[in-house]
Amino acid sequence: IKSIMKSIFYPKIFLLSLIGILFLSCSKEEIPQDKLIGDWTVYSITDENNQTIVWNDLKADLVELIEEYSCLDFTASATANLVSTTYTFIDSDSRGCLTPTINVYTWEVDPESGLYLFTQGNNIINYRISFSNADNRMTWNDQTSGVITIWDRVVSATEEATE
Repeated sequence: IKSIMKSIFYPKIFLLSLIGILFLSCSKEEIPQDKLIGDWTVYSITDENNQTIVWNDLKADLVELIEEYSCLDFTASATANLVSTTYTFIDSDSRGCLTPTINVYTWEVDPESGLYLFTQGNNIINYRISFSNADNRMTWNDQTSGVITIWDRVVSATEEATE
């Protein structure tokens, strides 16, 4: 009887252990990181009048006039919960730049429209965001004003070497 019990009991224990190990080793499917996440520098801005300003061209022209304007900057950074934009503009009353202006927004993607909703207090900005150039170029199209901002991903030298 003991040998019959062992022949029934041990395979069941083995089978239950195997199922338990398989169940515990299964993890949730990872949700891919949104392409928005990362650090960005502005490439160009097209205003509501369809005037396009290429940021580096503007900066080069200004620095050629006044070298101290090299501090001019426009960047964005996105995490899983927040987007921040940092603007450093020139001080037209001096030979330098103003203190950077930082705007921070929470963000989410509307599942129905695919629009990115940037929220800061009661202010909500709806952007249609698209990606190109192996997801290293991002275009924000403000759905209210029509302003289009094109961003280039900041890629470290290590990342560039592996691409």
